[in-house]
Amino acid sequence: MKEFVRLASIVLVGSLLAVGAFANGQQAAGGKQFYVGIAMPTQSSQRWIQDGGNMRKILEGRGYKVDLQYAEDNIDAQIAQLENMITKGVNCLVIASIDGESLTNVLKKAAAAKIPVIAYDRLIRNSPYVDYYATFDNYKVGVQQGGYIVEKLGLKEGKGLLY
Repeated sequence: MKEFVRLASIVLVGSLLAVGAFANGQQAAGGKQFYVGIAMPTQSSQRWIQDGGNMRKILEGRGYKVDLQYAEDNIDAQIAQLENMITKGVNCLVIASIDGESLTNVLKKAAAAKIPVIAYDRLIRNSPYVDYYATFDNYKVGVQQGGYIVEKLGLKEGKGLLY
């Protein structure tokens, strides 16, 4: 799982490359430090804690300012956090949405402020204001999981068969 989290963080950094984050070093327009808002759904799952923490670590390690927020599976809280990030002047939003159909209005505000949006691991629907979608290669994840099962149960060697 650790390698999947690391891969997702690398995909995210690659997405930030696409929105121009590295074009001027760590400088946004006007010479200010590039500022990334990261909205995660909850801290009740170790996965989201690790994803958020790894993104923060990588981005801060490269000189970016990061605002990482967890909404504890509360849609209204996530919307309020995103609105706050927009008000604070983030240059990019990374969103692992709680409900991919409830963010239309806040994403419209981000678009009006010319803030690119990266949907992270969860689709955001009903909005034309998502610029990128960064997620795992689910096919490859399935292949790796299947390979692990075959290896651990000794299925290639004919062990572990129930019949």
